[in-house]
Amino acid sequence: MIRVSNIEKFATHDGPGIRTTVFLKGCPLHCPWCANPETWKMEPTLLHDERKCVQCKTCMHICAQEAISFPFQWDINKCIYCKKCEDACLQDAISFVGKDMEIDEVIKEILKDKDYYDQSNGGVTISGGEPFMQFDAFLELVKQCKENGLHVAVETTGNYSLDKLEQALPYIDLFLMDLKHLDAKKLKDVTGANLDLILNNFRYLAKYCPNKVIVRMPVIPRFNDDICEEVIKFCAVLKLAEVNLLPFHTMGKSKWNQLNKEFMYDKDKMMDRNDLTPYIDVGKQLGVKVKIGG
Repeated sequence: MIRVSNIEKFATHDGPGIRTTVFLKGCPLHCPWCANPETWKMEPTLLHDERKCVQCKTCMHICAQEAISFPFQWDINKCIYCKKCEDACLQDAISFVGKDMEIDEVIKEILKDKDYYDQSNGGVTISGGEPFMQFDAFLELVKQCKENGLHVAVETTGNYSLDKLEQALPYIDLFLMDLKHLDAKKLKDVTGANLDLILNNFRYLAKYCPNKVIVRMPVIPRFNDDICEEVIKFCAVLKLAEVNLLPFHTMGKSKWNQLNKEFMYDKDKMMDRNDLTPYIDVGKQLGVKVKIGG
């Protein structure tokens, strides 16, 4: 079994060609700009959409565990994930994210669009959350993907031990790997990530299969928007050929609201892609392809 957050068909920004992206639950990081905060916890996560809610309180009355109260609050410690509240909500204001699926079931869903992958040189992308959090199930999933002749990409934080990377490497064709900061303390304080683990994995990939790596840097106001050139230089030293600079956006804001969490970048505007285009020339000078966006 593997716990899936969502399966997105016809994705075009998670690797080459037309792809199916499988989002998995669980992440060791807590980035305050995250577009998928509902994937952080391994447990199913309740989303409550205030825009749809009519305050009828049916969900509260049907919950025998008294896990729901109003103004709307969900007590994860009381919830037994029976999902009766979701079924009872006629306005579809409540939804649970996180579904256990058999690996074979996921593969069957992916293979429905294999003709499109073949025609576009696409494939499957495993994302999250952090896919390596469910390591055993994730490893079995990518093995079966390769057995079915699929191109496999993984969106990953790189925040895990090298032995896991070594085991998964033969079954992964492309790493879309985040590099959020090069200051260990700042990275740890803001996101919870361990820079030593991340750089160790980058160096290993750079040594043995640099052609399998695209470095991704989400460019975030007041966090790392002043170190883009530093990251490009780091990639040049490792001879990693491509860096994607991902302009800050607020498209995940509604999910933070539905989780009843404060979105720390609520007052920040989405970043203009043109603000990052000068780094394309920086990359050319260093022998690194810099792309704005994924």
